[in-house]
Amino acid sequence: MANALRRRNRSVEYDGGEPLRFEVLGLLRVRRGDREVDLGAAKQRAVLAVLLLARNTPVSRGHIIEAVWGDATPSSAVNLVQTYVAGLRRALEPSRARRAPAELLTSVGDGYLLRLDPTAVDLDAFERGVVAAARLRSAGDLESAAGALDEALALWRGEPLGGVAGLFAEVERGRLAERRLAVLEERAELLLLIGRGAELVQTLTALVGEHPLRERGHGLLMRALCQAGRQAEALGVYRQARQVLIEELGVEPGPELRRLQQAVLAGEDPEPERPTRPIAIPVPPPEPALPTTPAQLPRAPVALIGRDTEVARLDGLLDASPSGGLVLVVTGAAGVGKTALALHWAHRVREDFADGQLYVDLHGYDPNQEPLGAGEVLNRFLRTLGVPSGDIPVTVEERSALFRTLVADRRMVVMLDNARGSTELMPLLPGSPSCVVVTSRRRLVGLVAHAEARMVELDMLDTDAAVEVLGRVAGRDGSEVGAMRRLAVLCDGLPLALRIAAARLAVSPSLRVAELVAELDDEHGRLAALGLEDEDSTVRAALDASRRALSPLPARLLALLGLHPGADVTAYVVAAMAKVRVSEAQRALDALTAANLLSVGEPGRYGAHDLVRVYTRTLAGELGPDEQHEATSRMLDFYLHCADLADGLLPVGRGSVRVAPELVPEEVPKLTGAGDATAWLDAEQGNLIAAAELAGEGTERAWLVHAWQLPYTLSRFFWLRTDRATWLRSTELAMRAATSLGDPEARFVTLFNLGVALAQFDRWDEALVRMREALEVARAGGDVNAQARALTTVADMLQTLGRMEEAEKFYREALEVSRAAGSRWAEAAAHHNLGPLYLAMRRYEDAKTWLRAAVRIYQEVGEQCGESTCHTDLAAVLLESGELSEAVASARTALSVASAAMSPYHQALAHDRLASVFDRQRMAGAIAHWQRALALFTELNSPEADAVRARLARARSTSMG
Repeated sequence: MANALRRRNRSVEYDGGEPLRFEVLGLLRVRRGDREVDLGAAKQRAVLAVLLLARNTPVSRGHIIEAVWGDATPSSAVNLVQTYVAGLRRALEPSRARRAPAELLTSVGDGYLLRLDPTAVDLDAFERGVVAAARLRSAGDLESAAGALDEALALWRGEPLGGVAGLFAEVERGRLAERRLAVLEERAELLLLIGRGAELVQTLTALVGEHPLRERGHGLLMRALCQAGRQAEALGVYRQARQVLIEELGVEPGPELRRLQQAVLAGEDPEPERPTRPIAIPVPPPEPALPTTPAQLPRAPVALIGRDTEVARLDGLLDASPSGGLVLVVTGAAGVGKTALALHWAHRVREDFADGQLYVDLHGYDPNQEPLGAGEVLNRFLRTLGVPSGDIPVTVEERSALFRTLVADRRMVVMLDNARGSTELMPLLPGSPSCVVVTSRRRLVGLVAHAEARMVELDMLDTDAAVEVLGRVAGRDGSEVGAMRRLAVLCDGLPLALRIAAARLAVSPSLRVAELVAELDDEHGRLAALGLEDEDSTVRAALDASRRALSPLPARLLALLGLHPGADVTAYVVAAMAKVRVSEAQRALDALTAANLLSVGEPGRYGAHDLVRVYTRTLAGELGPDEQHEATSRMLDFYLHCADLADGLLPVGRGSVRVAPELVPEEVPKLTGAGDATAWLDAEQGNLIAAAELAGEGTERAWLVHAWQLPYTLSRFFWLRTDRATWLRSTELAMRAATSLGDPEARFVTLFNLGVALAQFDRWDEALVRMREALEVARAGGDVNAQARALTTVADMLQTLGRMEEAEKFYREALEVSRAAGSRWAEAAAHHNLGPLYLAMRRYEDAKTWLRAAVRIYQEVGEQCGESTCHTDLAAVLLESGELSEAVASARTALSVASAAMSPYHQALAHDRLASVFDRQRMAGAIAHWQRALALFTELNSPEADAVRARLARARSTSMG
């Protein structure tokens, strides 16, 4: 194995046995052993910088041209890029034959890909050190965490990307410098928590001198001085910080600095309560640090019998993989043990893939659930890898690209269980040193052709191995060898059937093996007589025999589970369906698990093999119609009631729809806040959508209400998760039910949500049609609040499409309706919306009039964030109309109101606007405000940070020029 791992690390070409080392944390350079590689002319170095910062990700030729030349692109740029790439190939791979293909810097489509090992770049080593420090701090080892940061910071040799000119380099230089500063502050935080503040005073004094606008630096210095017994100097630092902030930014110190000042004045300990988790340090793309190492593999089987040959083949394929990027397909018939083998082997080799494991069940053959699409799988993986929901792209292609970027140089095991076809798997392949393990009943020839996958095929167990499985699971000795061998034959060597039969013996110690054999012999005969003797008959025989051995409640639940439309269940929903206590349902589910009829995935969630699910559906069909209807109705009511409870706890406003299921469950999961609600919705969203789909197939009114209200209760969750695809699909499902019902409220809510969901995909024409339909429903029903919402949203869409006159008409009507409804907040929003519209139309006087009116109403209703945004927009209008001093005053007011509201986001918007005003006037202070805006946006992980960073880099470049 060790030799194989060494072979897989050859993605960075060796020349004479010496590895290449790429350095960006200082002067840009490449070293081969002790010698520095000549990187050629300045523009060639710039091309390398672009490729290096996007390592292991294809970069288009157009992107390289824009990054290197910006607006001054020469007509020969394409030829120049080709020349520079050729020069870099010669420099990096000098021993490569002239016509031999490059291995390190390869052509991909219309661009290039620089393939680098994770150990080859100093920036990657720095990030690994920061991640290690975060883990040590989480474990409470603060001394070691500080040491890890010391080692990481020692990699910095000076200003990053030294010697590379241009706007692209300036932007990246600023990003990297901001990153180093955040880590320096985190190191200081750790040393303060340890009590070593006195030794920090000199370092922090220099840091504050270099970055006087960073409030955190002043706060850290105050705390260090207090630990050194220099309280008077700590108060002096506060006074100096306040003076700088007022003079440069026009703001008072924030709440943390004020808290420290008050603590020092009162003679109290200024140290905050020690957090149990590390303070988040934002990590810039393309290499964000994982918050934790994912470990998603389900529990491996206790013992894997009879698969030594297959395990050895998997080991050999891994050892023989020179690049480390390996795709394995484990294929075979249903119930043959594909997942068991894949999990056994994945756990076996996980230490070779230290960056973690990702797992997903694709439900390719699940009779109760649609297969998961690539978009949903990527959404789950990206969230696991630390990507905030709001930053997850919309399209599958963009999600796939981001996924590949995040795992580009990580060694991970990615298991894709129960796949149906090759096409949907391609976007899920990381293209990295990771190992992908796929299980499928099909041979997935497409994956073999396009991804060079390696196949491992499973057959039934031979008789000896089958007998060993039976003996181990059943806990029987070898006294009934003949009967055991006959039982193995009756089970056809199929591992699923073997485990079920063995579980029957395990839970019935008095049952002789020969008696079970006789029972199965009879069952086979009965199945054959009925014409049911097919490839799954051995499983059916074993299942029937096991069910007969169950006590009444577990046997009844097995049939009720066939009515459940989702992939797994909890004791709560089973209790609701069966009208029993949750404790009783829990014991019954445990009995089914002991009989190998169910399995436990995540704690508290029970699922079954897809062949067992087919069996439960057969049993459900044998129940009486009334029992089927009542159990299904109770299940639907349970999900709607709980989803409504969770929806009401989410941190976002909700509508006024009354959700009132007929059969409210007696026992529900404990949900005490937004965290519990989000976790429950995360776990149950598949079941909730499946329940809505099932309800939509019915015709009775109560079920149709479930079919539109279940997606309604999920709409805010999907919005927070930015899961646009699922939101759109579930809302389209709700629309069918709302149309069938003919209920005005159902139609308005669903049409409105459908319009918003369509707009997320830029399907503006369809979105407008739906939103206009919602507006007509609201008008017909006389609901003025609904009319105002629909009018404003229609206007927003029209403005986005550039149809300004139409947008104005709808905004004005929304204003009239808001006044009629007596909603001052809606009226303020209507005034506000007209301001940016008139700014876009260059009707500056009108824009000022409406924005100032909005400010007055916002002040009346006490909406400070709206007031601050209004002042920020007003500053933009005044700037465009040439009223520069008034623009400064308005932007300062925006900042003051945002500070009073204690909203960092609105403060950042105001700083950004102030910077733009100062920059237009060529006044000092623009850079300082952009620095402050960037710090706030970065701390909030807001997408606006990139645009501010580019403006800041452009301003710095201009000032130096």
